[in-house]
Amino acid sequence: MLNKKLIALEQKLGRSILNKIDEPFIQEQGVELWIKRDDLLHPVISGNKWRKLKYILNHALSLKTHKIISMGGAYSNHLHALAYTGQMLGIKTQGLIRGEQPEVVNPTLSDLFSWGMEGSFVSRSEYRQLRTYKAYDSLPDIQSGEYWLPEGGAMDLALQGVAELVDELDLDYDVLCVPCGTATTLAGIISAVSEETQVLGFSALKGAGFLSAEVSQ
Repeated sequence: MLNKKLIALEQKLGRSILNKIDEPFIQEQGVELWIKRDDLLHPVISGNKWRKLKYILNHALSLKTHKIISMGGAYSNHLHALAYTGQMLGIKTQGLIRGEQPEVVNPTLSDLFSWGMEGSFVSRSEYRQLRTYKAYDSLPDIQSGEYWLPEGGAMDLALQGVAELVDELDLDYDVLCVPCGTATTLAGIISAVSEETQVLGFSALKGAGFLSAEVSQ
């Protein structure tokens, strides 16, 4: 059952509609192209950010979590969404941020801190080590009432929220395309579509060959 705080937050979200893209060069190829407007869900927790966080936050709230710790870069949309939802739900948040603390705080970090997120900057080697901790209680020295959320919300619970995106597609389609960071959204979509549907993921990262193994896992 979804926590009442999350129900209240979800009720404030906008609608993710389907828009048809009418361009001559597309029509000439005999292709029908639609875009799922998840960006309309919310100015901060739009798109896959809300979908991935939804059931993770529900799990955290069921455990009486008072602090969620996660990781990301200095421009992380994941940390941005987490800091905002943490403030909305009354849960403390901490971000382990890759790299040295910048002399000038960028707009993303400024938002994180204004929404109450505690920021800790870690070296790139430490950051790579953090990627090895996959479970909510696997972070070394984690305290009672704290919840570890891996990079990009890459947890099995995230797949459940992403699958709801597929349920909202009320038209016939052959191919479903999605951009990828951690590829959690891609994995969630693959788990929800029929075997006849082709799913294409377009990586936003350089050297992202490792994502194939992540998706399979």
